[in-house]
Amino acid sequence: MPQYYFTEKGYHKLKDEMDALEKHIKQDIAKEIAAAREHGDLKENAEYAAAKEKQEMSMVKLGQLQDRLTNGTVVRKEDLPKDKITLGKRVRTKDADSGDEREYTILGEGETDIDKGIISYQSPIARALIHHKEGDVVEVQLPRGMKKLKVLKIEFFED
Repeated sequence: MPQYYFTEKGYHKLKDEMDALEKHIKQDIAKEIAAAREHGDLKENAEYAAAKEKQEMSMVKLGQLQDRLTNGTVVRKEDLPKDKITLGKRVRTKDADSGDEREYTILGEGETDIDKGIISYQSPIARALIHHKEGDVVEVQLPRGMKKLKVLKIEFFED
């Protein structure tokens, strides 16, 4: 069974998403099904079939979210080493070839935002960086090929 990791904020975001989806299933979709049922024969009722399909897809999504929550662990700042890259850290790196500097924030699933440099701990870059320290040169296998990144700075992510 997979293990998931979240920041405190990510955990609450997932919980809120689950609660909203449950409410949507119980209220909105239930109303759609009831309204479609009033149109008569359910065998040839496209509205009813569509509402039931929507309900099924929503239930599958809810099950996936519940699985992540059940098998998840909240990672707190006080539990993490200060000098190593872990979930919940912001990392400044320098590309060994181009000299370009980038900043990555490593967070849990569902917390990613590529435009803000927030990546999942399960991404190739994060997996390669985790457990390294400032000054380390890390090889990262990306779809475009191998990349060497020098770790310049590590700090806790404060949101």
